[in-house]
Amino acid sequence: MISELGLANSELNKNMSDPRIKAFVSLDAGLTRGFTIESLQKIKIPSLIIGAGVDIGDTNTQLESGYVQELLPKSSSTYIIIPDAMHFSFIQICKSDAIDILNQEKEGEGIICKDGGSRDRSEIHREITHLIVDFLSKTFSNYKN
Repeated sequence: MISELGLANSELNKNMSDPRIKAFVSLDAGLTRGFTIESLQKIKIPSLIIGAGVDIGDTNTQLESGYVQELLPKSSSTYIIIPDAMHFSFIQICKSDAIDILNQEKEGEGIICKDGGSRDRSEIHREITHLIVDFLSKTFSNYKN
């Protein structure tokens, strides 16, 4: 099974760190349980992990963004959940007729243009932008090459 999935590939175990990366932001990451505990615990740079509070079936924030946050060093990571955001709230704003167009392609696909509360996506994006700018400003306020 391991060889069939390509998991025995030694390239998967090599150090992929990049000294140019000084901090990172994660927006409702999915499939994070593919990261090993050991690899996440080795990350020592500042991080902002933002999760969506509305589960759409297979993107439970506790199992995805929460998994990453649980394993990152608490001293250098910040974890925020946006209660009325869904997984797709982090992508671009949809055209006014996008839900209908997407559902014509395949029923149910219009979900990517829906959000989880009463705020529209542009308001959620403003909050996300504020969180990221604040995080990066604080992280790099005393930064020197």
